[in-house]
Amino acid sequence: MSDSPSEGPSLLVVEDDSELSTSLLLYLESEGYEVRLAEDGETALEEATRLPGYDLIVLDAKLPDLNGFEVLRQARDDGVRTPVLMLTGLGDHEHKMRGFQVGADDYLTKPFETEELVARIDVLLRREAEATEEGGVFEVGGLRVDLDNDEVTRDGSPVDLTDLEYKLLAYLLRRRGRTATREQILRDVWDLPTEVETRTIDRHVNALRDVMAGDEEDEWPIQSVYGIGYKLEGAERVAESEEAA
Repeated sequence: MSDSPSEGPSLLVVEDDSELSTSLLLYLESEGYEVRLAEDGETALEEATRLPGYDLIVLDAKLPDLNGFEVLRQARDDGVRTPVLMLTGLGDHEHKMRGFQVGADDYLTKPFETEELVARIDVLLRREAEATEEGGVFEVGGLRVDLDNDEVTRDGSPVDLTDLEYKLLAYLLRRRGRTATREQILRDVWDLPTEVETRTIDRHVNALRDVMAGDEEDEWPIQSVYGIGYKLEGAERVAESEEAA
């Protein structure tokens, strides 16, 4: 992912047609994206699950080795929640539904205009960014978290968290049910380059676990996704954002 504010969103483009993939690379780079190419299913799966993660994946459905549907299914099973735009030459309803069922966020049928591809990419990236600004009040792990007022309570009493602990909790809560890689956390919460040592994240996660319900590992609201990062489970919204009220 991007380590500098001057760099654009990072994209993984998976397409086995080398002529098309090269033209997409040149066009997307001219639009300000960082682009990496993969041309077969095995490479695509390796890239999709490696660290640091990508901001978005453009995934062709028809690939050598593993098809795009299987690549996406395995990536989702491994905890990857990166937005995925599927490309398919198969325009029938059955294949579109299959893409959504295995975790695609959008699809685009070939042939397509590059301007439409960029428009759909921008929509998915904007949707992802808006999710990080979500407000409202949630209950998770015995805590009541008010994202609008930056307050955390347990049984009506304030919970003493450091600024970084709260920022990490709010970040995971806004991405609830989805894996956040350590590199994403360093970038989005700590505002640090992704090469920085990540053990400090583990210490902050453990500090949050100490004030949350769950004695056994499988009961922890903040679950480890081994080799990748963390995700928050079991959060329930109990009040809408003040702005929406």
